[in-house]
Amino acid sequence: MPYHDPMPVLSRTSIAQLLNTLSRNGDPSAFGDILSHYAKAVRGRGGIVKTPPDLAPFLRWSTKHYTRNCITRNEQFELLVICYNPGQSTSIHDYDSEKAWVLPLVGKLALERFSMNDENALVHNETQELWPGAVASMSGEDSIHCFYNPGPERAVSLNLYAKPMSRWRVYDEASGISSYTPAGPLP
Repeated sequence: MPYHDPMPVLSRTSIAQLLNTLSRNGDPSAFGDILSHYAKAVRGRGGIVKTPPDLAPFLRWSTKHYTRNCITRNEQFELLVICYNPGQSTSIHDYDSEKAWVLPLVGKLALERFSMNDENALVHNETQELWPGAVASMSGEDSIHCFYNPGPERAVSLNLYAKPMSRWRVYDEASGISSYTPAGPLP
C-alpha cells in the first residue's frame, strides 16, 4: 500500500516531524516513500530546497574528511546528516544488506555505482548527479557505491538507514578486495 503523507503543511519540513513520522510508521518498507514525501516538502515552491532550521545543530564540518552526524538511532532506523566540503568523498562501500536512502539538501553530490564482475573485479557502472531534493536508494548486493562532492561549495545530505548500520563493507578500487569496517568517519 502506498504511503499517505499525514504531515501538516506548516510543520512537515522539520526534522522532528520527519522523525515522528518514521517512528510512528514502523514499517521500513515505507521509509523510502516517507523520505520522498519529505523531499517534496523541503523542495517547496519553485524547486528551492529549504533547509530545516532544526538541522543546524547537526551541521558539522572537517577539513580532513566528510562528517557523519547522527540525528537519531533506534532499533528500526538511523538518520544521519552527512556534510561534505568540496572534493570530499566516501570510500567505495556497501551497506551489508541494509536499506539506505540519501536526500541531498545543500549542494550537488555525485553517486558512483559499482558492481563486481565474474573475476571479482570492481566495475564502475554509472555516475549520477544528485541535486537537492532528489532521493537515491540502495539495498543489498546492488548497493556498492561512493558519494563525492564535485562542486565548489559545501554539500549536505540526509541519510536514512533501515536498520541502523554499525559496519559497512569497504572495497579497494584497484584490487576489488573488500573488508568490513566500522561505518565512518564520525567527527
